[in-house]
Amino acid sequence: MEFNLLTIIFTIINIAVVVAIITGIYKAIQTFKDFVNRSNNMENKIDIILDKLENKEAN
Repeated sequence: MEFNLLTIIFTIINIAVVVAIITGIYKAIQTFKDFVNRSNNMENKIDIILDKLENKEAN
């Protein structure tokens, strides 16, 4: 059984590329989740501020 050195090198490179793509997708999903959470937190804070302003105007 004969192994071609070039085949082994390209196989290792392909595995590294697949791992890099999976890591990139994971990081993108985490970044998107963080963005959504920050957006929701900001929306909640804005609602609290608007409620306080409405209460001041009512008094």
